[in-house]
Amino acid sequence: MSGNGLTYDDFLNRLGIQDVLLDAGYHLNKRDGLRYPSYVRTDSDGRRVRGDKFIVTQNGKCCFQPPQQKVYNVISFIKEHPELFAENKSGVSADRLVNLVCNRLLNQPIEDISARITEPRKDSKPFSLNDYDIHKFNPQDRETQKKFYPYFKYRGIDLYTQYAFHRYFCLATKHRPDGLSFANLSFPLVLPKEPDKTVGFEERGRPKIDGSGGYKGKAEGSNSSEGLWIASPGGTGLKEAKSVYVFESAYDAMAFYQLRMGQDKGQDAGRQRDFRSAVYVSTGGNPGVGQMQGLINAAPQATFHLGFDNDMAGKQFAANFEDIARKTGLVSPDRIPADMRPFIESFDKPLRTTKDLFGIEDEQYAALPKPLQELYRKYDSAMEEAMEYHYSPLVCKEDKQEATETMNKTYRNFKTALLERLHLQDGQDLYSVEIVREMPSKGYKDFNDELLGKMQLSQAGGFKTDRDKTEPTMKEQEENEQRATTFHRR
Repeated sequence: MSGNGLTYDDFLNRLGIQDVLLDAGYHLNKRDGLRYPSYVRTDSDGRRVRGDKFIVTQNGKCCFQPPQQKVYNVISFIKEHPELFAENKSGVSADRLVNLVCNRLLNQPIEDISARITEPRKDSKPFSLNDYDIHKFNPQDRETQKKFYPYFKYRGIDLYTQYAFHRYFCLATKHRPDGLSFANLSFPLVLPKEPDKTVGFEERGRPKIDGSGGYKGKAEGSNSSEGLWIASPGGTGLKEAKSVYVFESAYDAMAFYQLRMGQDKGQDAGRQRDFRSAVYVSTGGNPGVGQMQGLINAAPQATFHLGFDNDMAGKQFAANFEDIARKTGLVSPDRIPADMRPFIESFDKPLRTTKDLFGIEDEQYAALPKPLQELYRKYDSAMEEAMEYHYSPLVCKEDKQEATETMNKTYRNFKTALLERLHLQDGQDLYSVEIVREMPSKGYKDFNDELLGKMQLSQAGGFKTDRDKTEPTMKEQEENEQRATTFHRR
């Protein structure tokens, strides 16, 4: 029940899902040609964001985002995509957010909060670092570290882990027009293809005194469709990464790192080096199609370790990632030359190996670039002649053999040129993405939950473990910073 007497049933009856999609910044995709309306998002340059599309069903009451099968109505869409709405402020509950958004869309005033309602997210100012005062964590300066203590203490993230990830978080303070300012622990979001450009923040507010609560969300104007938090203690880039660990939050990523480094401490230096040189990624909530596609394309050599939550939603996210990985192979549109895309798209079924490339129908050759068309025509003519000679009693054995050799030679020429154009090798598996599921221990929802649980068990009544009974000395800090710099240069 909202402040003016409207209920959820009223919202569902009086609002369509298209009203909410438009308010969230999506646009009707008029060129889609589908039976059902679809809505897409565009980036700051006005270009369509790949994979970020919702299809409207059930007479305009619901929608879903392929390839996911989950269906959203007006209520569930707002609750599960809070970052898309301007009313999503610190401390606003999911139910309150639904009331704020739906009443605004219905032009229904809500007592005492009308002044807080702003324009829809689609008209909001794009994210800019210039709008924030940034406070960074300096491993050489204890004074800079103290401000981070309230945020990491109740998450069990120790100083060693903070040192490892210090380049990838900050305190960001945005000053509002009303004169108020709020600082959040902020994890910069970047695009996998543009890792040096910050396109938003994954934000976490200061917890309450008892450690409960704390705002979480994304900064206004953030690119939630493609932006990811991407970090590596060793400074490894996605292109060179051998292991990429993917989580729903940066806290989970840091907790996973702390757990694994603690388990291997003094036992396996090699595994510790592997964890330092790995890349850690947070989607900042429900993983989007655009986020996953961009990540897979940017890390061609990596094994992806999925550390999503141990619940139904986390299992669905892992299934979605695997489905996208299968479709984002070595011959995906983002990886092949533009002039080869019509040919690849002419196949009805997904290509699994390079062998599938050559089982083409005659009419498919027209989708090839002209140089490859010419090679294919030579092969096709040679094949027809070889077949004609083979069944003719008037052709001698030597001529038949020569025709067969010519056919094989023209086929090899076409095959070699096609593979070179696609940057492939003969017999290559086109689905080379390797995926490993990383699960929290039994009884824990996520890795941060597991870290806190194990710390409480080891130190009843406190969060301290053997790693942080004593804080690192300045010399240890310098060694940590030097180690991080060394890995970064590699």
